[in-house]
Amino acid sequence: MLKPTTVRVSDKFLKDLSNFIKEMDLDKSEYLRQILKKGFEEDKMERLLDEYRKGELTMMQVCNKLHLSPWDFHGLLKTRRIELNVDLEDWIDSETLG
Repeated sequence: MLKPTTVRVSDKFLKDLSNFIKEMDLDKSEYLRQILKKGFEEDKMERLLDEYRKGELTMMQVCNKLHLSPWDFHGLLKTRRIELNVDLEDWIDSETLG
């Protein structure tokens, strides 16, 4: 079920948004839901990747929060040019797993 919410925006933004919606012949509510979701997902990903980069989250924690497989996560790191957050101790510990 969809729940209503209120957001305050500048007059200029509202005018630009309204003009664009009219020009593209879009449904205002549906368009706002789509861009809000898209923006949220992008912001969430950026924030989680930043925490990963700082070493605050592990690869698997980010994978779980973004619903990604480890392979997809590695692809995401590659496209965003983020280095794998692995140190020498991780490599040494991985040797004992095999």
